[in-house]
Amino acid sequence: MSYGYEPPKQDKGGSWSEVFAITRIAFGLLFPFLAAMVGLLLLIILTIVLFAQHPALALLVLIPIASGIYYLLRRERLAHEDEVDRLGLS
Repeated sequence: MSYGYEPPKQDKGGSWSEVFAITRIAFGLLFPFLAAMVGLLLLIILTIVLFAQHPALALLVLIPIASGIYYLLRRERLAHEDEVDRLGLS
């Protein structure tokens, strides 16, 4: 006879599936940054190797980077000008 008293039940510990799920989420969040860092490192190594062969070959890596930066800056400037025109501030 327990007279209505029940001792608290033991809480079940975490399972391996929870550990793997949390690990997967963490790597999913960090993967884009890790991929960008590895890509940048490979790009720097490629630039150094090409520069060691001949200085003009390093431009093969630098020209696409510079043109990408120019494209992004131009796109932002045009978007800003469109916004200013839409608001009638000019």
